Amino acid sequence: MPFIEIERIWTDDDEMVQLDVRASNDTQVGKQDFYTYPEDFIEFGKKLQEFPKSKNDVVKIEYGEDPKYYCFLSLGAVVLDNVGHSVIEFKFDNRLDPPSQAQGHFYMESEPATINELGRKLVSWAGNMKEAFRYEWKNA
Repeated sequence: MPFIEIERIWTDDDEMVQLDVRASNDTQVGKQDFYTYPEDFIEFGKKLQEFPKSKNDVVKIEYGEDPKYYCFLSLGAVVLDNVGHSVIEFKFDNRLDPPSQAQGHFYMESEPATINELGRKLVSWAGNMKEAFRYEWKNA
């Protein structure tokens, strides 16, 4: 089954958190840590709850788009077609040199209702982030 796992690694004095994200579509698995604030994750979860708003809707949380950041991570929901078929997209790049280099980009099949539920669970979890988060689902 596809899944997303998130674990808080560290919290800074200003409440910035370092999170470790692991995701799988049953064939590929990827893992990357990144930095964010709990409020950003709550906002991301709220947007997932309202997904999709249109046939072109894309909801993402991203870190490290600027290559000066030590890594890149993008996790989001994307509408595939006019019927509303959707996926969760996971992209990462640890920006290390070989042999430690790791990059990945894959999609996890998902229904909008599953994405909405993921958003609800993320909002609830991001309020304290004490326990590790895990969400898995069955594809239709």
